[in-house]
Amino acid sequence: MARFNYGSVALLTMFIFFFTWAGLGRKTRHVRVTNALEGGSTLTVNCRSEDDDIGIQVLQPQDSFEFHFKPTFIGITRFYCGFQLPDASIHWFDVYNHWRDGRDCSECYWVIRDGGPCMFNWDNQQYDICYKWS
Repeated sequence: MARFNYGSVALLTMFIFFFTWAGLGRKTRHVRVTNALEGGSTLTVNCRSEDDDIGIQVLQPQDSFEFHFKPTFIGITRFYCGFQLPDASIHWFDVYNHWRDGRDCSECYWVIRDGGPCMFNWDNQQYDICYKWS
């Protein structure tokens, strides 16, 4: 007669719970980047993650581009972009970082200003979550 192993059942239950819970956090994320540079300047953007390269985008003033993705199963997704400003300087910034954005950002909208990127704040409907170029 087969013996019932409660430890194996508990372990299997934990795995099922974890994988179900982790899968729920994998809803599609939408990222939008808009050129808000002063003086009507063109912005060149190149975004990528460890797995995906969005490619080079050339944005005229107030132009945007968007992409969407599902975060990785273990929640370490990061999309970073290089922003080439009119003075030819290039600044890198994470437009999606799971540790910073994973809980609050299913629609991550950014404007790129001369001083740095600003994220849309859904609470007050303003682009006021700003970061300086490093």
